[in-house]
Amino acid sequence: MAAVCMIASAPVVACTRTSEGGAAGSAGRAGSAVGDDVKGVARSTEKTAKDIGHAAVDLGDKARKGLEDATDNAGASGQDAWITTKVKGEVTRVGLDPLHVHVDTDGKVVTLSGTVESASDARKAVSAASAVKGVLGVRDHLFVKPGQR
Repeated sequence: MAAVCMIASAPVVACTRTSEGGAAGSAGRAGSAVGDDVKGVARSTEKTAKDIGHAAVDLGDKARKGLEDATDNAGASGQDAWITTKVKGEVTRVGLDPLHVHVDTDGKVVTLSGTVESASDARKAVSAASAVKGVLGVRDHLFVKPGQR
């Protein structure tokens, strides 16, 4: 998972007040300019804080989505592994050699491959796989030994 680093910097507001050593009547005007500068910095700081807050929320949403996807994939993989195990058990139960009938499951769809003695054994394997709870479909890639077709 990639780490994201975000650096935010507040814009620097230049001081626009007049020199404090000005004429006797300029003290009020200089104080007003300083107050305006402080207000400008406060607005910039507030905007930056909001931007950082929005970015943090967006980053949190992306992280949540990534975790949901990972959890969903792990759950699907676990279900596929369970289905594979159950199908292997059923194939063995109907009398077929589990070393010659290979079972793979992806998205609850079972693929049977390998070699069986007869077309009847291939049908048994497909039927056994189809009967397992949770199986959405079965792909028959089984080969019947030559001379037994």
